[in-house]
Amino acid sequence: MKKTLLVMGGDRRMEYASERLADTFEVYTYGFAKSRPIWEIKQADIVVLPYLSFSEGYLNAPELSQKIPDVSVLELLKYGGTLFGGGLSESFLSYCAERCAKVHDFFDDEELTLKNALLTAEGAVEIILRETDISVDGSSAAILGFGRVGKACAKALSALGARASVSARSETAREAARELGYSPCGFLDEDMLKSADTVINTVPKNILGRDELMLMKKDCLVLDLASKPYGTDFEAAKELGIKALTAPGLPGKTAPKTAGYLIAERIIETEEAVENGLPEI
Repeated sequence: MKKTLLVMGGDRRMEYASERLADTFEVYTYGFAKSRPIWEIKQADIVVLPYLSFSEGYLNAPELSQKIPDVSVLELLKYGGTLFGGGLSESFLSYCAERCAKVHDFFDDEELTLKNALLTAEGAVEIILRETDISVDGSSAAILGFGRVGKACAKALSALGARASVSARSETAREAARELGYSPCGFLDEDMLKSADTVINTVPKNILGRDELMLMKKDCLVLDLASKPYGTDFEAAKELGIKALTAPGLPGKTAPKTAGYLIAERIIETEEAVENGLPEI
């Protein structure tokens, strides 16, 4: 008998994840336009939450009119069942521990995170092409931060012919950028900001304030890929006439099928490892 699996909320990538998971599990969904009624099961063996599971303590389910508190989702999980989600808080994890649930946080999965960074970079390129009036080839791109997303953006833009400058606090990060063929700069280097056609921020701290924005070209595009609270003073950017955009959840918008299938395949691999007595992924 197949295990029952409930996918709750999220964007289009979770709908595609449900589609792929149905090959292995008895799948139910909640929070989509077309959902299999959850009252057909009382509790599921496995509950899958969105890649970013909660916002301000409520399930991330944009298609639902009502708010679902985080702890409520556990009522649909069998005692001792397995839960998959992303960005799970310590308080929510304490609720999970009380139910003896096995918990897997997508953000702790290095392979999945790296693949999502590549999808995010692809989405960033799509936005840059749409929102600017110049070619990426030959343009100047400043990338703030050199973590997974920063590295993926530098790689994607360089492949299209952009001159990628990497702004990082760490000398180790700057040296890594240099070895990969990018131009390393000190953090928020003034010359870099003045010459950039596009500034991509990946640092989730308020680093692009009025002073930094005033250094930029009037037609510079600021694309903030950081998680909340982001890193840009958007009000100052608006007053200065600089286009500044956020782009949360890019994989779910620009490549939902690929992103959803990646999530589903990691869940299937993890459950198969458990079934076969292997270390969990």
